[in-house]
Amino acid sequence: MSLLRRSFESGRPILAAGVLVHLCVLCSLQWGFLNPLFDDAEHRSGQGADFYSIVQAGQNLVDGANIYSTKPLEQVVPYYNPYRYHPFVAYTIGLLSIVLRPDIAYVLWVLIQEGLLLINILLTRSLFSDVRSGNVASALWLLFSVYYLELYMGQFSFLMGSLLFWAMVAWMNGRERSGDLLWMLSLMVKSNSVVFAPVLLKLGRWKIVLVAGAVSVGLALPYFLMEPGSLADFSRNFTQSMKAQTLFGNQGFAALLAIAVLRFGGVWSDFAQEFALRLDQMNDMLAVPLALWTILVVGVALVVTARASRDSGMALLLLWILAYFLFYKHVWEHQYVMMMPVFVLLYHQMKKRIIDISPVLFWMAFYMIALPTAFVFIDHSPVLFDPEIPWRTWESLLFHAPKPAAVLVLFCALCAQLWRTREHHDAVHQNPGAA
Repeated sequence: MSLLRRSFESGRPILAAGVLVHLCVLCSLQWGFLNPLFDDAEHRSGQGADFYSIVQAGQNLVDGANIYSTKPLEQVVPYYNPYRYHPFVAYTIGLLSIVLRPDIAYVLWVLIQEGLLLINILLTRSLFSDVRSGNVASALWLLFSVYYLELYMGQFSFLMGSLLFWAMVAWMNGRERSGDLLWMLSLMVKSNSVVFAPVLLKLGRWKIVLVAGAVSVGLALPYFLMEPGSLADFSRNFTQSMKAQTLFGNQGFAALLAIAVLRFGGVWSDFAQEFALRLDQMNDMLAVPLALWTILVVGVALVVTARASRDSGMALLLLWILAYFLFYKHVWEHQYVMMMPVFVLLYHQMKKRIIDISPVLFWMAFYMIALPTAFVFIDHSPVLFDPEIPWRTWESLLFHAPKPAAVLVLFCALCAQLWRTREHHDAVHQNPGAA
């Protein structure tokens, strides 16, 4: 019994569980037995579709065609989703990937992702002085179900999340320049990491924000000038408001709010043809509530950021990643790999007693986000087309609600923590004896 107790106290069982889950993930890439757990694996283009968009963009670049075009001069991949990244990704990974056969390039990309995961785990273990905490924190990387979807689709969110993780650890350890370079590189991979800009400005790091912006624009502008219409194609993802037709599979809180507005507002239709006829009405109905929600979330995050003390930089960085999942209009399930470093660093800060969040709340949020959605229990469609239109309201909410609800709880808890920390900071400065 003492041996068993020591084993649990060492954190080895949870690490072993993580290793087993990870082995299942790798095996399913070959045999597909985890696919029914995910909407994007069951009802989208096919395995590697997002990676193939990078391959096709590289080919388009060679052919002199628009990298954002869905009508290439020469299609070199079996299928692909539309390319939406910064031109930098097409210049680099896109061009490199066309040297190999597309399926081989995809396998190589999966192996690179695995290498990133190993680096993240080793870096995580270096953050903890005790074995148990290192084992538990390592398991946080391995128990995330959406990592499978990331590998299956050949996505780039894990690369961006890894760069953000390395940047935050570098900043935390005083390696400012290294952190800055890693953050700039993350902007080239995916622009989601721009959410760090308010925190860097708060910390007086306006020079790095300006330099990062200049580098990002400087690397993209020549292509946009040479290829007419490419800037509009790229910026459309950011400038267009949320549409009813983009809610299927969307796991952001804004999408959850939109689903609730449409279904309880009585305009949702269970029939595809009628749904299409109501698109304009539904889209108009979403504009105001989603705009107000975005203003609320961003406003709260800005107020908390402005009020927080400067030594709360890590908590603020984590807060803005959480804010992204609450206000952004396109949050797909695979993007929750961005939450992996959030949980690891939250756990680290909680162990160091820098952030005071209830462990019960932490683990409840972790499992709600790390576990698959209820999709496998409510998917009844045998076709590729998304199955959500005929779902009943409770089924739709059951699919969309858990992950963003967990993010909202963490966001509120972190806001409260930062607010209390500032009040304590002010009290100590007004009355040094209170410390």
